[in-house]
Amino acid sequence: MKVEHANEATLLLHAIHKVLLKEWDPLGIRSIRSMSDEYEDYLPRLFMMICENADESEIFEYLWRIENKVMEQKGNRPHTLRIASLLKQLQSKN
Repeated sequence: MKVEHANEATLLLHAIHKVLLKEWDPLGIRSIRSMSDEYEDYLPRLFMMICENADESEIFEYLWRIENKVMEQKGNRPHTLRIASLLKQLQSKN
């Protein structure tokens, strides 16, 4: 996927952030307004993965590693697979 304009990039970043906070949310913080930036560290890599047409499995592995290794949470594989699919769908929308 080729992002040609700053506005497209901004829209994609917002869409990724929305999926991470509203759908993925392994820390259960979606309703805590002051923590809405908690997942922003993962935006650049996911943005690049989507722009480079990463496979759904690559997106899943990245999220799975974050959940289990970085956040030290017990991941929910079916849920994370669904999130990877949602993020993969953003490739076709942009």
